[in-house]
Amino acid sequence: MSKPIVREQLRRDVCDALGAIQRDQDVTGLDALAASLTTLEGPDAFHGRLLQTGLAAMPRNYSALIWSLVQVVTKLEKKA
Repeated sequence: MSKPIVREQLRRDVCDALGAIQRDQDVTGLDALAASLTTLEGPDAFHGRLLQTGLAAMPRNYSALIWSLVQVVTKLEKKA
């Protein structure tokens, strides 16, 4: 029963992170969110690893980070 609540919270967290990157190029807390995604199955874990790779790169490719977050939001909304 708690699974949908967890996924909804994750979706909100991803949306918040997406907004922060788009507005301010702020990646604060994105490393923890990416780590959380990697514990899930399939595409969510894949995009979590992509985010981790994108965060490690300097200079950061914000467009790639944004794309990964959009993909996660889309998948989470489909699963809801």
